[in-house]
Amino acid sequence: MNEVFRSFTTMTKAMLYLALMYFLSLSPAFCQDMKTIQLAAFDYPPFYSEENGEVQGIAVELVRELFARMDIQTEIRMYPLKRALAYLEDGKADGLMILIKTAEREAYIHYTDPVLTVQGLIWAAADRKDVKVNFDRLEDLIPYKIGVTLGYSYGQKFDDMLKQMHVDTGNSDYNNFRKLLVHRMDIFPANEVVARSLFKKHPELKGKFVHSDQSFIEWILHMGISQKSSLVHRISDINTILADLKNEGFIHKTVRKYTE
Repeated sequence: MNEVFRSFTTMTKAMLYLALMYFLSLSPAFCQDMKTIQLAAFDYPPFYSEENGEVQGIAVELVRELFARMDIQTEIRMYPLKRALAYLEDGKADGLMILIKTAEREAYIHYTDPVLTVQGLIWAAADRKDVKVNFDRLEDLIPYKIGVTLGYSYGQKFDDMLKQMHVDTGNSDYNNFRKLLVHRMDIFPANEVVARSLFKKHPELKGKFVHSDQSFIEWILHMGISQKSSLVHRISDINTILADLKNEGFIHKTVRKYTE
C-alpha cells in the first residue's frame, strides 16, 4: 500500500511540475529570450532603406545589436510609415526603432529613452555669397526662396512660416539638394544626418554646401513599442542597453559609418 501511495505521490508531483512549466512557458517573461519579434521599418535613408530585398541602415544596425544582447531574434519589414504605425497600433508589429514622439502616437505606443537627437539645419550652395544661412530669428529667412520635401513637417513654427515664403516643393531631399546646387532655390531645411548621408552616397554633392551654425529644430528619436507587445515588459532592459550602446560609442560609430 505504501509503495502505491509513494508512486502516486511521485506521479502527482511530476504532473504538477509539468503543468507549472507549461503555464510558465505561456508567460512573456519566461519565453521572451526565445521569441522572434516583428519590427516595422519605413523608407527613411540612412535610418532605413531597402536594397536587393534587404532592409539596412542605422536603425537596423542598432536594433540588431540591441536585441542580440537580449538574446531576441528580430524580423524587420518595410512598410509605408502610415501602415507601420497602424501595425503598432493593432499589435501586428512589436516596435519601430526611429520614431518621433507625438501625443497621437502615445495612445498606442510606449517610448524608450531617446536613442538619438538630430538637428535640422538650413543649407545653401557654397557659392551663394548673397545667401546667409545663419539667422537670429526664423523670420530672417522669409525673403529667401526655400525648398521643402513633399510630405515633410519641419515643426509647427517653421511650417507656419512657410505660408509667408516662396516655396519650391521637391519629391526627395536628394532632388532638393540638386536644385539647391544649381540655384533653383536659395535655402533648404534638412536633417543633418540625412544630408550628410546623401553627400556620402552622391560624391558630386560633397563639399558643395554650407549650413547654419544653429538648428531650427531638434528631432528627438526614440524606439516605439506597441502597447500590445510583450516587449512592453522589457522596456527597462531596453533602456539599460541603449545607455550602454551610447556609453560604448556604438550609436555614434554607427551614425558615422553612414555619414562620413
